[in-house]
Amino acid sequence: MGLSRTSLVFLLCMLSACTSIDPPALPVEAGMGPNPQLPAPDKNIVPTVNIAPAKGWPSSAKPSAPQGFTVSAYATGLDHPRWLYVLPNGDVLVAETDAPPKPDDEKGVKC
Repeated sequence: MGLSRTSLVFLLCMLSACTSIDPPALPVEAGMGPNPQLPAPDKNIVPTVNIAPAKGWPSSAKPSAPQGFTVSAYATGLDHPRWLYVLPNGDVLVAETDAPPKPDDEKGVKC
């Protein structure tokens, strides 16, 4: 059973979108400051989406703060905080999700 011409063209288009990721043309520092230099956008059929994995701080570590400031835990024991909203009176609302993994989470186009 062979592939139809349409299926073959679609498959070739999908494979051509799966290109290797080149190293950045500019150093990270070039994208900082009041006049950042940004690379031209890449136009692909399937956009590249790199999602950083969520990773918490180790219990003994915390971010460093500028001189005169301190860092302390605001809330602990949250499984999956998604959104924070500060009310005018200073109260903070946190929306959490604890959805179970879906069977199709690992499926899809991957390059």
